[in-house]
Amino acid sequence: MTIPISTITTFRATFNPFSHAARPCRVFLSLLRTPSTTGTTAPIDIKVTQLPRTSTQPPVMTIGFKGGKELTLEVGKRGLKIGDVVEEVSRIGRALEREASLKS
Repeated sequence: MTIPISTITTFRATFNPFSHAARPCRVFLSLLRTPSTTGTTAPIDIKVTQLPRTSTQPPVMTIGFKGGKELTLEVGKRGLKIGDVVEEVSRIGRALEREASLKS
């Protein structure tokens, strides 16, 4: 499943990089920062807050889409895996692309 990069405008993440629960945040961030996505016409505003190694705060990701829609995923509390995150983001991105194609 692919991520509709063109619909994502912002990405915010707060996580402890040494925590196993933060793996989906790290992997999703690496999917956004590839050479093929950095040259897009609308750059993604990425802000990452790394917590200290001893932090027990669960990882959280907030993804902003075109049109002002925001998706906040509490990755640590819900026990999400990277496939779940990609599926959720893709679902919303496809819906936004479909809306845009119907309007034009």
